[in-house]
Amino acid sequence: MRINIVNLGLEEFFDRKSDIIYPLFSALTEIGHNTSISHNHIERSALNILIGSDIICGEPDTLNSLLNSGEDYAICEVENFNGTTINFRKNFDLNGYVTLLEKSKFCFTPYLYNMPQLENIMGSGKVAYTKWGFHKSMVCNRIDRSGDYFYWTSFYGLIKATREAKIDTLKRKFGRQFGVIDQTHPFTIRDYFLSKSKVGLSLSYGDTDNFVNPFRLYHMTANGIPVFSDHCEDADGYLHLCNNFEFDTMVEEIETFQPDKNILSELCQSEDLIKNLRLCF
Repeated sequence: MRINIVNLGLEEFFDRKSDIIYPLFSALTEIGHNTSISHNHIERSALNILIGSDIICGEPDTLNSLLNSGEDYAICEVENFNGTTINFRKNFDLNGYVTLLEKSKFCFTPYLYNMPQLENIMGSGKVAYTKWGFHKSMVCNRIDRSGDYFYWTSFYGLIKATREAKIDTLKRKFGRQFGVIDQTHPFTIRDYFLSKSKVGLSLSYGDTDNFVNPFRLYHMTANGIPVFSDHCEDADGYLHLCNNFEFDTMVEEIETFQPDKNILSELCQSEDLIKNLRLCF
């Protein structure tokens, strides 16, 4: 099959979604599909997989251009859809999103949380749950764990909601031996911090954190970095990759933790991305 993975949105979003785009590209190529990647460009005579569907649905001219083109597309929904809005965004264009879903060939998502809402709009036959998993392309040659650690732990991602207070607590505890890489930093500098940190972090951001982000977890664990987390909700079972605690306990456990590389590798590779994607492809 001819497939084109389309990232929608600003150029900076491409980097933020690269942990999704490139493993998806590599896995679909290995399955045997003729796969390409584009940014804000729909390919003719291909099944276009949209990443960032919430962006296009709020732009009527762009949405209508896609719908009127007659090109085939499917939606990879990696955001939180509660049936009313994406990521609890105010003034979200629900009507545009519903139209985009209804006109698509199908939609797939790595989150069980999204399934009832998507099925309510599209019907169960057009929605697939594709759990995220390991692919060898996730191993990053920029991450080198062979040297000494400079940081007890590091976090990369958006600093929002309850994460702000957690970051402050970690700074007080570890000082300059705590690494923080947020949306203001160059994207790939995270790989230096992960190389030099004893453990990585996956931090919940509060009551609206309805599932665990597996893309962050696999980027770390596929490259030998043990992960500490404090999530409460995980219907998908992604926390099997982590050492999960209540936040205060997690902070106290970091210094005494002894990582086991063999166990981490086995856990990471226990879910196969190619196998899970075959449900749709």
